[in-house]
Amino acid sequence: MRDPRPPLPARQTLLLILLPMLATVFSLRLYLHLVHVRHIYPGGYLVHHLFVGVLILIPAAFLLAFGTRHRVVARLALGVGTGLVLDEVVYLVATKASDADYVSRVSLLGAILLVSLAVLLLLVLYLRNRRNVE
Repeated sequence: MRDPRPPLPARQTLLLILLPMLATVFSLRLYLHLVHVRHIYPGGYLVHHLFVGVLILIPAAFLLAFGTRHRVVARLALGVGTGLVLDEVVYLVATKASDADYVSRVSLLGAILLVSLAVLLLLVLYLRNRRNVE
């Protein structure tokens, strides 16, 4: 069933995704640097926050695709999940994925680059959407 309410304003959508994404990456990096990165192994498997991010992103995307009544929560989840995924990608792809690698220059600069590209894309989409509405 389609949501009868009007769509959220572009600025609100931008902020609902952008702020949680940035807050997630910043708080995650700060926390992991302070506790010196401790991996967890539930059931004997190594769980990175990339996987948690994907588990948040997919339901949020599905909810948004079908015009859910929970559109604010879905956008917030999209921001958090995106932050978790973007923070981890370079670490897993460009390093040996050790505890020391997570706090390495490559991992940090890669995360900054990917998050910056995501911010740029969000801003371009926001400006394009705003221009189309006016």
